[in-house]
Amino acid sequence: MHHANDKAAPGVALVIPLALGLLGGSLALQAQSQLPPPALALGFLALGLALGLAAWLARQRVVWPAVLVFCAAFVLAFATAALRAHPRLADRLAPALEGQDLRLRGTVIEMPRRTDHGLAFAFETLAPPQGVPGRLQLAWYRSKAAAVPDLRAGDRWALTVRLKRPHGSLNPHGSDREAQLLAQGIGATGYVRDPAGAERLADGAWAPMLALEGLRQRLRERFERALPDSPWRAVLVALAIGDQSGVSAAQWTLFSRSGITHLVSISGLHVTVWALLAGAVLGGLWRRIPSLVLRAPAQSVAALGGIVAAAAYVAIAGAATPAMRSLIMLAVAALATRGGRSIRPAQALAAALAAVLIFDPWCVLSKGTWLSFAAVAVLLWAAAASHHRQPAWRRWLTAQWAIGLGMLPLLLALTGQVSVVAPLANLVAVPVVTFVLLPIEFAFVVSDWAPLAHLAAAIFELLAEGLSWVSAPDWAIWQQAAVPPALIVLASAGALWALAPRGVPGRLAAIALVLVLLGWRPARPPEGVFDLVMLDVGQGLAVHLRTARHDMLFDAGPSFGASADAGQRIVVPYLRGEGVARLNGLVLSHADTDHTGGAASVLGALGSRWLMGSLPSTYAFPEHAPKPLRRCERGERWVWDGVAFEVLHPPAGQAQGGNRDSCVIRVEAGGHAALLAADIEVASERDLLAAGRLPRTDIVIAPHHGSRSSSSPEFIAALAPQWVLFPVGYRSRFGHPHADVLAAYRNAGATDLRSDRDGAVRLRVSASGIEVERWRERAHRYWHAEPTPAQ
Repeated sequence: MHHANDKAAPGVALVIPLALGLLGGSLALQAQSQLPPPALALGFLALGLALGLAAWLARQRVVWPAVLVFCAAFVLAFATAALRAHPRLADRLAPALEGQDLRLRGTVIEMPRRTDHGLAFAFETLAPPQGVPGRLQLAWYRSKAAAVPDLRAGDRWALTVRLKRPHGSLNPHGSDREAQLLAQGIGATGYVRDPAGAERLADGAWAPMLALEGLRQRLRERFERALPDSPWRAVLVALAIGDQSGVSAAQWTLFSRSGITHLVSISGLHVTVWALLAGAVLGGLWRRIPSLVLRAPAQSVAALGGIVAAAAYVAIAGAATPAMRSLIMLAVAALATRGGRSIRPAQALAAALAAVLIFDPWCVLSKGTWLSFAAVAVLLWAAAASHHRQPAWRRWLTAQWAIGLGMLPLLLALTGQVSVVAPLANLVAVPVVTFVLLPIEFAFVVSDWAPLAHLAAAIFELLAEGLSWVSAPDWAIWQQAAVPPALIVLASAGALWALAPRGVPGRLAAIALVLVLLGWRPARPPEGVFDLVMLDVGQGLAVHLRTARHDMLFDAGPSFGASADAGQRIVVPYLRGEGVARLNGLVLSHADTDHTGGAASVLGALGSRWLMGSLPSTYAFPEHAPKPLRRCERGERWVWDGVAFEVLHPPAGQAQGGNRDSCVIRVEAGGHAALLAADIEVASERDLLAAGRLPRTDIVIAPHHGSRSSSSPEFIAALAPQWVLFPVGYRSRFGHPHADVLAAYRNAGATDLRSDRDGAVRLRVSASGIEVERWRERAHRYWHAEPTPAQ
């Protein structure tokens, strides 16, 4: 029997339709290719307010208030997100200022991140000139002439910078950097042009957020002083203050394969444990002082203290979505309890979702948002279906099973893979990290006593060794091609149905929907047809050739530094999304790092049956490279599924690995052909012409990215291509493609496709013709630069 004061607060039942409406409206806006005009957005705003008023007037009815609240929230979220997006898009660098040296004054507003080449930091401009946005993302590169200074959050500087508008590589199954920059309010990116001329200015007025960023930076430096050589220092920093910039690619791979990535972030569990710990300590001390107990109940003080401690932790950790979600849920529950009202966990979760969406409508573009809220929703669903009289160990196992099954469809949709060993790994890792490692870290953060940091590092190293052993087998991770959204929805419904309480009919049959998801495979080209996909990897080259049953990668994109490359960030996610579990062949045209920089990541993640290249004997082959190397030599031929491949260059015995000896391959099917010319220059083109190896070709990847040292008039005339592809970086310092080369191809009747303008480009070649798809055109959203219309 419930007491009167246990009744739900008025309107609490409507928080779920409110949150779902806000979610739907935010998603609808982010799916638009164009923003609605401000006048139209204001009209939607008025409609949303009218629907909200109607919901209030119908509040005594059973169904209509919930429907009206959902509709009002949907329209209001759409309208307000649009109105907030317009000024962000307007506050972008003027096109005329791209590539210009600009002298700006401003403030370092966030803790700088260390990179392979120097520092990266957010910079808020002071009284910026016309056309310069208020917030920039800058890099300060190391050089022999000037060292990178000790940048601190809150510092003011006068800098000479060179900027460009927000732009990022855009590929199927890849991340969208332009969306990330929009969510962060960044209006331009660039770098410090004249480090020697940089001038530090007098500090400005004290600001809470700058002080908080300064504190985070000092805490990171504590770990750096205590653990100067520990490979796990960056992981401990990520756990303590949410700065993940130092975590290596190899460590992320380990966490992904073992399914504990959520533990390396500031998760909701961490926030909850910290709040409970702080509240218990404060409540215990309060009870020991009678005069304080007379002023306020110890239970209320403990709840309030826990919330304050959790809020401080979330702030220091960078206020990531999972942490914010947990904090809001705790606060809602505490306030409801203090007011004598009851609130269901699902309603607290909905309140957290609503608050996060109101604060940041762009959070729906983040994988972390979806994974965080979905994980808690699955746990709440499973908890409602379980028997509370079960022993703790059984409830823990049930929770692991629920997370494993319930999150499987979403994990496959967002990441393309799921760890098979995650339940086992989390069975150990969750209590070790949460109840052993985190308290030690908290103690170190407070005391700055180095032995505590060494102890935490030693514990994590032992944990990592166990995770490495568990996740080592190939079967430890299940990889899946990108799945249609409708199938994800059906599989998610099936997983939740399977987790329903005992006695619900069809629980076992519902798992069949999940099995359908796991068995789904994307369609491939038919016999005698091939797809050519030139990926958008910046200033570099990576081309995927796909036939009915075979996959070949021609070059693997550039290296971005010691800890990142195009293979890891772009090529592997794309290939996995296309359903490629293993390459049939990898060709490295020559040894330049803009063509081979991603090879190690590709071979480590997917492998290849053979490796062909025009590489010197001194080339350092990746660890997973198949042996022996097949020399790329004229005369090599093979046929896959009715598609003919032929190596045209270099001649036998000539390959030394330079541009002149780049591997050139011709691919033909159905009377149409494509030429992959890598970085050959005019001398190699003449050799091919003299050898009669350049018949008419429909598609050509412009040699050397459209450099003036290639694509001679004779070369273009012999090929007479219908399409020419330029793999170039946005505003590359090399100026590719050269204007004369671009004009020559156009004058020859070729339509140009370029990665900086069109993103990834897919061409399907068959006897019936050539179909072209520009990814920046297909996946266009309102924050992307306008794609050039098809010619």
